[in-house]
Amino acid sequence: MKIKRLTASFIISAMVIGTVGCSDKIELSNDSYENDSTDQVTEDLSATEEAEENEEIEENEKAIEVEEKDNPEADEEADEDNSKESDKTREDDSAESDEAQVNEEDDFNDFVEVSFEHVDYPEVDDDKPDYSGIYCSEGFSTTYGYCELIKQEDGSYYCEIFEYRAYTFEGEANYKSDNLLEFKDDYSEGTITIENDSVTVSVNSGGSESEYVYDSQKYEMPEIDEYTGVYTYTTKDDELVTITVGYDDNRVPFVTVEKGEETVSFEHMPSDRGIWILEDALYGNILYASIEDEAWAPDSEVFSFTRNYSGDKYVVINLGGDKPMVYYKTYEPVVMH
Repeated sequence: MKIKRLTASFIISAMVIGTVGCSDKIELSNDSYENDSTDQVTEDLSATEEAEENEEIEENEKAIEVEEKDNPEADEEADEDNSKESDKTREDDSAESDEAQVNEEDDFNDFVEVSFEHVDYPEVDDDKPDYSGIYCSEGFSTTYGYCELIKQEDGSYYCEIFEYRAYTFEGEANYKSDNLLEFKDDYSEGTITIENDSVTVSVNSGGSESEYVYDSQKYEMPEIDEYTGVYTYTTKDDELVTITVGYDDNRVPFVTVEKGEETVSFEHMPSDRGIWILEDALYGNILYASIEDEAWAPDSEVFSFTRNYSGDKYVVINLGGDKPMVYYKTYEPVVMH
């Protein structure tokens, strides 16, 4: 009897423990269900909101389509406005690019149209050889010695002889025979023998005989007859510029530029200054006058030469186009302290 009671007690205890265990399991199961339910509700709400947003977007698109169908001109105007704005942007960019290009070109390419009044000078032709030119004694330079000859209207020659620290003469030389000229002043007399591009000067000065040879380089005298006259133009600051091209009393070619109170004179005397008639690669025949420091003439591409120019002033005259054009440039020296 006692054994049956113990057995019954064990069975009751086991049932109580099993019931408690089942209760715990039920509570855990309920928590899991609640979480799953919450997640599901959140997902359902998100899906609903997304669907509503999509529906609203579709309605707006349909409204726009209806508006465009009812008013097609509005769409065309919008496209036109966009196109104009794009074109304006491109024009502005192009204008900036063109302005930069113009500024770059203006540095060495701002010819201006001018008024030109031609002046004629008598031609020199006496059926005798013309020995005009500048004959140098050293290299391409006139610095240490030269003999300059320029034929005059009467057949005589303007003559200038310079020998560094030795002898100078400026006056008239006359034709004596082919390849031979003679000259005389109050202090000396002598002869000039011409052979191709070389001259030999024999001088008797105060009973002393001397000989100077100029055979290193001959500079031809520029034929400026086409360009002789007066050129005028007005700057953007309303300043009158007058350029005169001609021959002086000794038929020495010259170019003068008058601008305000400044007058700049050019003459043909290498290597300090020069007047050249050149066939430029871009502009054709031009007159080029310069005051520069190099001991040689510019090449046929004038503006490629002036980009590396060491002097301070030059003039270019172009008569090859429909209208006379002139380019005048000056450089201001910069003093570094």
